Amino acid sequence: MEMPGLMLRWGLITVLPLVCAQCGSPPEDPTQQTDANRPTDPADGNADGSDPNDSPISLAAAVFLEDAEPAMAGLAHVPDELLVQTFPAADADALHATFSAAGATLLESWPELDTTVLRVTNGDLQAAATTLARDPQVEAIQKSYFYEPDTTPDDPEFASQNYLSVVNLPQAWATTTGSESVVLAVIDTGVSSGHDDLSGKALAGRSVVTNTAGVEDRVGHGTAVAGIAAAASNNGVGIAGVSWDSPILPVVVVDDAGRGTTRHIAKGMVWAVQHEARVINVSFAPLQADRTVLRAAQLVRARGGLTFISAGNDGTTYTTPKNNAALFVGALNADAQRASFSSAGPFVDLTAPGTGIRAPALDGGYSGVSGTSFASPIVAGTAALVWSIRPDLRPATVADLLLSTARDIGPVGRDDEYGEGVLDAQQAVAAAEALIEQDDRSPPVVSITHPANNATVSGVLRIATQATDAGDIADVTLLVDGQVRASDLFRPYLFAVNTATLAPGSHTISCVATDACGNASRPADITVFVAQTGGDGGGTADAQPPVVIITHPTDGTLVASQVGIGATATDNAGLARVEWLVNGISRASQMLSGTRAEVSFLWDASSVASGNHRVTVRVTDSAGNQATATVRLIRQ
Repeated sequence: MEMPGLMLRWGLITVLPLVCAQCGSPPEDPTQQTDANRPTDPADGNADGSDPNDSPISLAAAVFLEDAEPAMAGLAHVPDELLVQTFPAADADALHATFSAAGATLLESWPELDTTVLRVTNGDLQAAATTLARDPQVEAIQKSYFYEPDTTPDDPEFASQNYLSVVNLPQAWATTTGSESVVLAVIDTGVSSGHDDLSGKALAGRSVVTNTAGVEDRVGHGTAVAGIAAAASNNGVGIAGVSWDSPILPVVVVDDAGRGTTRHIAKGMVWAVQHEARVINVSFAPLQADRTVLRAAQLVRARGGLTFISAGNDGTTYTTPKNNAALFVGALNADAQRASFSSAGPFVDLTAPGTGIRAPALDGGYSGVSGTSFASPIVAGTAALVWSIRPDLRPATVADLLLSTARDIGPVGRDDEYGEGVLDAQQAVAAAEALIEQDDRSPPVVSITHPANNATVSGVLRIATQATDAGDIADVTLLVDGQVRASDLFRPYLFAVNTATLAPGSHTISCVATDACGNASRPADITVFVAQTGGDGGGTADAQPPVVIITHPTDGTLVASQVGIGATATDNAGLARVEWLVNGISRASQMLSGTRAEVSFLWDASSVASGNHRVTVRVTDSAGNQATATVRLIRQ
């Protein structure tokens, strides 16, 4: 029975199981077929609120997928750091052994994101990542990229706040000017606490770079962003912030050179949501494909908040799809049209003014600033206004209010330049005030899609689930024999259990999904049988690796565009996973079942330079044994 293909940046992988009596095909997701040039990412979401990765497909360790994104291709990175995402329920002792084998030492762990920060002692990130990827408990490996605060040069001649009328903020203020109970976090360069418009506004923040309470701004970017979002207003001084009464939680994520990294931006977001922030603004770019930052944004949403991120200032239109974890904001010029510098693409959610924005400056005065950095806090501040009058609203509802009330400009309907349109603060606040949000008492539905019921398992057991709900899923919890093992907040919901920690014999695997309203699903249960691995049982561990043979094309084949690579995989006990690598970098993977399978991968050779390229298929069996085969293809 043929399984639908998984569309990835580098191709299409399909599997035809030859021995799998209980295999089934997952429902086809048409949204996944519309963008074959996008790597699968746990934080991805479709425009309709569904998730293209909520499928019974388990990805092998995704290695440096972000490098294939045009928005991130030229970014510098920390030369000796890796961010490693592991599956919930992973065996910590086994992972530490893998880290050591990769020549890496532990810097810090973020259990909230199932992420570990490693320092690679010899600086060879590729070699370390290759070793880490062989551990079936590792989900993804990412570099820690450098990001500059997202801004363009000041406009010192701008001396008014006419842009407030573009988004109807004065009319919104007739209803609300914010609330002291809605904390707005500014993930940035800090805040100048001595500025008249920010005095008394800032809560006790944190520098996650130095791990101190020092948040005084030495760059100026964070001060401008904070003032736009929530400057003290109606006080006869300076400018009016969007959400006057919201307190500001400053979180410093930049080093002495004014650069932020993936590691510190994500860490700052986690710290903010743990310290009562409900609205989080991140004015750095390009973050639309940064897996770890988007994972942090997903955590914020699961904890009841929303993250707003600037779209970027390089003026490029990218193909990166819409993402449900955060709202990305583009910029308008003085004519209320898309600013020439504002990045565009399916990932852009809506737009707000971003040129000549009046903002507090480090010298105690004010300056005109431009950039999507300064459009994002206008939208973030409006979200704080919405929550100030309706603190009961769920994050999904607030996001929908901002998007559904946006003023449509450009092509009719959603488009890549403006997203859903231009923010309309008055309409968003009015809609929130009038909204009667239905009490959600319907529980989610959860199912276990791998392994099959009554399967015999050994080695590292991958458990894949599907969870659906009318609203947001908060988490999926794994239980083994009735005991909680781990929870996963991030789609696709996957777990890894070392069966060596289980006694031989029968075990019950259960999963329970909980939605954002606290409704819990009925448990999904399966039974697995852990094989004997020596001792009194007399059995022996499976040490026999699988066999994989590339059937086509032949080595040295000339290619120009798309080319299909086929292989046959067999194993004495049971196949678990197939992974395809191009020049040593993982590009696609999928679970396998049975003892024999024909697998294929569609590679777009037009995306690489002329010359020799290696395409490798790596097959893992249920005991963790691996085998590889490689074909050399010549790009004309």
